[in-house]
Amino acid sequence: MPAAAILNDIQSVSSLRELIGYWPFVAAFLGNSYFFVIITTVLTFLLIGVCLLAKYIPHMLNDLSIGTNNDLPPFGLKLWVVLIAMVPVFFDAGILWFVLWWFIVLWGYLNVMERRIAFVFISMIFMSSWISHMGAGFMTYSQTGVNREMFSLDHAVGTPGDSIVLASWINGNTADAEPMNIQALTEIKKGNRQAAVSLLSRTLDLEPNNSRYYNHLGIALTETNRDNEAVKAFQNAITLDPDNVVYHYNLSRLHQATYNLYESEQSIQRASDIDPARVRFFLDQEEQARDYSYISEHIPVMRQLARQMKPSGELTLVADAMWNSVLGLFQRDKAIYISLVTFLVLFLLGHIPEEKFTKRCNRCGNLYYAGKTSGSGYPMCLQCHWLETKAKKQMNSILTCKAEEIKQYRIQNAARTQRLELILPGLGSIAANKIFKGIFRLTVFSAGLVLVVTGGRVLSCFIPAEFDITGLMRIAGIFALGLLYFRSYKSPPLKYGV
Repeated sequence: MPAAAILNDIQSVSSLRELIGYWPFVAAFLGNSYFFVIITTVLTFLLIGVCLLAKYIPHMLNDLSIGTNNDLPPFGLKLWVVLIAMVPVFFDAGILWFVLWWFIVLWGYLNVMERRIAFVFISMIFMSSWISHMGAGFMTYSQTGVNREMFSLDHAVGTPGDSIVLASWINGNTADAEPMNIQALTEIKKGNRQAAVSLLSRTLDLEPNNSRYYNHLGIALTETNRDNEAVKAFQNAITLDPDNVVYHYNLSRLHQATYNLYESEQSIQRASDIDPARVRFFLDQEEQARDYSYISEHIPVMRQLARQMKPSGELTLVADAMWNSVLGLFQRDKAIYISLVTFLVLFLLGHIPEEKFTKRCNRCGNLYYAGKTSGSGYPMCLQCHWLETKAKKQMNSILTCKAEEIKQYRIQNAARTQRLELILPGLGSIAANKIFKGIFRLTVFSAGLVLVVTGGRVLSCFIPAEFDITGLMRIAGIFALGLLYFRSYKSPPLKYGV
């Protein structure tokens, strides 16, 4: 039987389309997307906390002033507020502890929508250990589990050192089948078919339903005078995955090499029925090589992604570092308990009477302690509530004065919130109780800022490629920020007289 080569079905990476199927590029793309979302989310929550502080600091100052019987000077009151807001500094806590602390301190002042944001934030803390694990998996994908060596050897860009590292890994991890499969392919290329058969037999003992391993076993058996076993291996692969063109094609090449031309024609016809264009591509490659060639399969992208998320020492170390950088103070495995304790604290704070906290009327702007809420759930003083429920025919001079007070406050509030919106898009909206608009603008601002600073790239792909879109990403970020400020100017949170 003539010597059989292996077609790896790869080309040089010269276009973005070709990169889509390469695991390191896919992992880097998904990792950068993941970190973009996470960093944007963290920055958004931080800005929401800053906005709530700016909104409710006057309320805290008023309560402190009354609680101290006006004995403290204004400057002393402000120092107390700063001290209360910055308590996490004294514990060397992560940045998100500030946001969590602000939600707790301001809980009595928050309206319904703002409290829901706090619950979403605490839910994120509940999942933060898993979020950190995912991020660490993307960051350490080329350092853990011989993933880099496997990919390099699988795509014929590895070095002898990669093969040595892989062999060492196999000796120490006898239950890990995928490295054995890659090492077997390396042995086939070296001509060590018997060593490859031994390795692939071990992989099938570990994963007996893996069609790729049967396909590679069939390739390894083709030059060991075990043609019947090779045919059986290819047929097993076809049984497990009947729509895979590669297995039908390889079986056809084996039949042709052993002069079983009728069976060869039948197999190539089945492959052509499934994907004629790909079969034509294989035949063209075979014609150029002027030899019978078998097709090996690369590790599927999703399997590579699953491997890089497997726990390891490096991954755990990076995940802990990431978690500590934003939350810190406790170990990562305490994230669930932190969130549960916070839920309990907020539940207990919710039983403090509303009359203990200063409220600002959403209609007239007056500070009050006892009042109602509007139909939208925003604070309303008793005077405004009475005015809202009073019949128009009963209007008198008192109600007319109150209506004029409301009008003047709305005019002043519209001007103030517009200034705040131009300082930080979303700040004025939250101050005006336009919560959804405020969160949306803060999110867009955070995303644009992250794009400008990072160019959308946190991780790099180790595949040599000439693609660099960080400049375009920064331009997109600048455009988003410019459009956001323009929109904030043209569409302020409040309009005069509304």
